Amino acid sequence: MYRITARRTGARANTRRTLTGVVVGALAVSGLIAGTGSASAASVQVSGASFAWGLSGEQGGGAFFGGCNFLSAGKAGDTGSSRLWTQSDGFYATHDGDVSVEKPDSAGAWSEPTWATKCQDPNGAAVSAGSTSSLTRNRVVFHNGTGTVDRSAGTATIHWEGSFTSVFYGGLTYWSATDPTLTVKADGTGTLTATATGYGADMNDPGKWVPLPATTVTLANLSHVELGESGFTVTPDYLGVSVSVPSGTTGQPAKSASNEAYWGAFPQSFVDFQQLTGQSSYWFTSGGARDAAKPATPLSVAYTAAAGGDGDGGDGPAASEGEQTITATVPEQAGEFTWTIDGSDHAVTLTDAVNKGAYLQSTGDLKPVKVTDTRAGAPAWSVSGQTGDFTGGLSGKYLGWTPSVVTGGAGAHAGAAVASGIDSGAGLTGSAVLGSADAGHAKGTATLGAALDLRLPTTTESGTYTTTLTLTALS
Repeated sequence: MYRITARRTGARANTRRTLTGVVVGALAVSGLIAGTGSASAASVQVSGASFAWGLSGEQGGGAFFGGCNFLSAGKAGDTGSSRLWTQSDGFYATHDGDVSVEKPDSAGAWSEPTWATKCQDPNGAAVSAGSTSSLTRNRVVFHNGTGTVDRSAGTATIHWEGSFTSVFYGGLTYWSATDPTLTVKADGTGTLTATATGYGADMNDPGKWVPLPATTVTLANLSHVELGESGFTVTPDYLGVSVSVPSGTTGQPAKSASNEAYWGAFPQSFVDFQQLTGQSSYWFTSGGARDAAKPATPLSVAYTAAAGGDGDGGDGPAASEGEQTITATVPEQAGEFTWTIDGSDHAVTLTDAVNKGAYLQSTGDLKPVKVTDTRAGAPAWSVSGQTGDFTGGLSGKYLGWTPSVVTGGAGAHAGAAVASGIDSGAGLTGSAVLGSADAGHAKGTATLGAALDLRLPTTTESGTYTTTLTLTALS
């Protein structure tokens, strides 16, 4: 996992405006444990905790009918049938108690949308079902959560009260989640659970509309959670996750070279519940045209807790002395598959920003990622990256990269370049392949790299912005 910090300094007379960044990496591999070594306080009570999550890109994507899929604050009432919502229904809300819905504008600033703007991308254009990168990027935010955090043990339990509603196809199918609870275990894994309710619908039977009983579901499974002094950001497990569905329903196709960058699923209990709502295939890779928009988006949790001491008054810089590089080894028959961020210094400082007229640009290079594959059978592998939004309301879409194979081996070839989303597109907020190899490749070691390209609006406010870039290896 890379933590990217960008600072925009204010302009002074006759001085150059600068943008600097630091990228600090700590290795994270889905399903394997990455540990930290910093000392921290014992269990403390937290209050006023918040979490922000957009669920998936598809949750704010264009729909083939009904305009778009969107989030609404609160638990929506009963439409009485599978039909489009109207403004006069009064079901759509961007604020309900401690729950709000927001989406970014073109400058990355978050604000609550309106009924008229809920289906627009950050630039004000209507989202299109024909593009998996045409997204509103709306998210739900829960406030005033309470619970406990024990950073020394790596555990936490935080509960929020309130509901949000997930609406697909403009209202033809929708469900609600109420009173979510976050639990983090000492091994860095976690779950976000809630009580789900809604209405049973079926695209093949427009007349079907059945109230569903309240069901406890796992909205998200988490891995490699690192409890910071004020919170954390993590991308819920999706990539590489398989699910089973009833016979005769749309299933999950086999992972292949063409879909491995986004192949996966939300938790099984969640997908099971969506079988009843009619949304099931929108929460896992189903072979459809919208599959690339379905992976889970980053989830951010913020809280105020007592900081622990480590002999110098704190943990030091975020994601530095308190983290270790872990080399993950996944044996398969003979040989092994390993990958790690190369070198002991994982700090990457971006260049001072240059005003290009239409945007501010800062660049740098990802620390090389070394991949070794000596397994029998030489199965395919890939390393992908995805970033969340920056703190301070700055969209993560502004970060792009151009992958490269620094040292050839293990059949490695670079992933496609991802442009900064300064003009259009999702940047690295959508999962992107850094490097991969096809099945049957030669054994050996490769080194992957990427040129980072951060392009920000010239109107970006002065301040410090931080995001997390998570790397995931699949094989």
